[in-house]
Amino acid sequence: MISEVQLPDYYQLLGVQPGATQKEIDLAYQKLIGKFDSSEGQSTSIDQPTLKERIELAQDAYDTLSNKQKREAYDAVVEVKKGHADSGETKINKPGPLKFLGIKENARKPKHQNIYQDFFGFSEKPFDLTPDPKYLYLSPKHKEVLAHLVYGLQENNGFLKIVGEVGTGKTMICRSFLRELRSDFNIAYVFNPCINSLELLQTINTELGIPGKSKSKKKLVDVLNHFLLEERAKGHRVVVIIDEAQDLEPMVLEQLRLLSNLETDTEKLIQIVLIGQPELDKVLAKEGLRQLRQRITIQWELLALNLEETRGYIQHRLNVALGKGKVRFSRQAVEMVYRYSRGIPRMINVVADRTLLIAFTQSTKKITPKIVQLAVSDIGNLTPIESWADKFWKLVLPSGLAAGLMFFAINFFALPDHNKNAPGGKDISALIQENPMDLSAPGELVPRPSAPSSMAVQPAPLASSPVEIFPTTKTASNESLQRRIPSSGPLSILYPEKLVTYLSSLTLAESKLEAVKWILQAWNLNTGNLQDLTEADLEMIEEDYQLSSFEVNGTLARLKTLNYPAFLEIALPNAQGTKYLALVSIQGNTGVFGSVDKIEMPLSIIDSLWTRKAIILWKDFENLPEPLGIGYRGKEAIWLQKNLRLLGYFQGREAPLYGPKTVQAMMKLQRNNSIKDDGIFNTDSKLLLYNLLQIYSTPKLVSH
Repeated sequence: MISEVQLPDYYQLLGVQPGATQKEIDLAYQKLIGKFDSSEGQSTSIDQPTLKERIELAQDAYDTLSNKQKREAYDAVVEVKKGHADSGETKINKPGPLKFLGIKENARKPKHQNIYQDFFGFSEKPFDLTPDPKYLYLSPKHKEVLAHLVYGLQENNGFLKIVGEVGTGKTMICRSFLRELRSDFNIAYVFNPCINSLELLQTINTELGIPGKSKSKKKLVDVLNHFLLEERAKGHRVVVIIDEAQDLEPMVLEQLRLLSNLETDTEKLIQIVLIGQPELDKVLAKEGLRQLRQRITIQWELLALNLEETRGYIQHRLNVALGKGKVRFSRQAVEMVYRYSRGIPRMINVVADRTLLIAFTQSTKKITPKIVQLAVSDIGNLTPIESWADKFWKLVLPSGLAAGLMFFAINFFALPDHNKNAPGGKDISALIQENPMDLSAPGELVPRPSAPSSMAVQPAPLASSPVEIFPTTKTASNESLQRRIPSSGPLSILYPEKLVTYLSSLTLAESKLEAVKWILQAWNLNTGNLQDLTEADLEMIEEDYQLSSFEVNGTLARLKTLNYPAFLEIALPNAQGTKYLALVSIQGNTGVFGSVDKIEMPLSIIDSLWTRKAIILWKDFENLPEPLGIGYRGKEAIWLQKNLRLLGYFQGREAPLYGPKTVQAMMKLQRNNSIKDDGIFNTDSKLLLYNLLQIYSTPKLVSH
């Protein structure tokens, strides 16, 4: 029997009735937060929560009751609790911090179940709408936003602004950003902007842990200024992040501008980040906020994902939920998800979650377009992105029909009938036959004497060489097309600018396809005509060629250690986008790369362009489980010990147990090859071991 736990009463905590409206919940939450004071931050008893914990619980209560689905789920849990009250059992779904539930940290926690979670083998729901930072998918767009945030804080800019459509992941980026900040930052995160200027100051002070109950703006600002000076003396920085900033009133924005005036003789004491929807730009465009606009030094727009990024986003969330290889979205299914979600992450989650639910009801783990279509119909009110064919039938075809009708009308009603106006009533063809032109001499049009009617008109002789009617011109598109034609020999690149020009002529998908072809060639795979490889084939590489992908974040030294060809992610400057380039081999300080051409260039060329992300395609020859660690039992442990012995690392008797000797041998192997020496046989170690053993045919990045 589960020990009794206390389920927080969110309605009682906020002081509202179960049928409270959203406005009543907002007012109650603001009133509750205003009561918190920093003097209560440290509790005098273990059983009493700290100020931070109380604020977290208040936020959890507000988030739950403000969301219709979460509120309904909470009410259902309360009913279950009431039904089990007599038996001493209580089933809950983590409605708040553990201390408020009366559960100790090491107590048994009930496992949250999802309707299709067990069927697909997920550790948790992969497409939940809650912005969980561990699910953050860093597309090139998200990387640029994070880079701007980091740069703005490093440079101590006063105001930063990030806008994006609803559901593009602004809050997710913000939470991930906060999680990665160093300890020398003090953050005030305002997530409920529907407040006035006094409440804003109270909220900021409360978030920073300083007194915020005063109703005097001057006193609140004086307390804040004193706190900022103390933090600056300690080398700390203070940042105020306003989420959903488009809902701020102009007077509140003006108060933020006044806060930015808190500064020393040399630097700002507070930095302000505005995150909101595109409507924020309209608010800031007002004449009365022109001073604030001038202080925004860094601004960026977070756009929706494209098709390829949507495919990566779906796979990333499946991998995080431990669903890799357990469910597969076909290429056409991903395209349909993209069309109906329009690349907006929140809508991708909605469509994908409903799709998995329908797949569960059909007992299938292969997601097809038909299943996605059922999910879209079930959700309703989703307007897809128009495809090229849709636009053709909607715009081009009607325009063509209209033009055809107009031409017919003009020809029928407006153009004169030349046959009626011809001399003697003869038609045009008869007149031409009677008065042919002599075309033998260029530039002269001389009538020839009419030939007898019994003689046939002889055709004019053809010129000996064709006449060039339109001169041939080279356009940018022609040059781009010619750039994609492989050269006969290796292409030498000595400057980064030339590489940027070369890669900018390819799309992201084209660059990835070309890079993958080189990696497949390095594995000597019989893929037929590699030139016919398409983007759709990329999804089938693991299945058809028994190759797995391994993402590496590091340096060239780490790639040399693993010793496999890889394709590198290249970020072109001036927002030209991300491209891929295959690193085929390394010879000293020179690298051989693959794209449309075979490229030879110094490794230093890519140093400023490479994002430090690389993808290795590798083969698990023995289909070993992962990871293998101490305590594992099975024949795989014997196989590992034998091969570690061949390399001179394992000594002693082999046994079907991954014991201390195996751990020590593995740590020596890892340490000697500059990878993490944790003694666990994980992917890094697999790649390394297969490469070092001569019995497995693996391509080498560096030939020793």
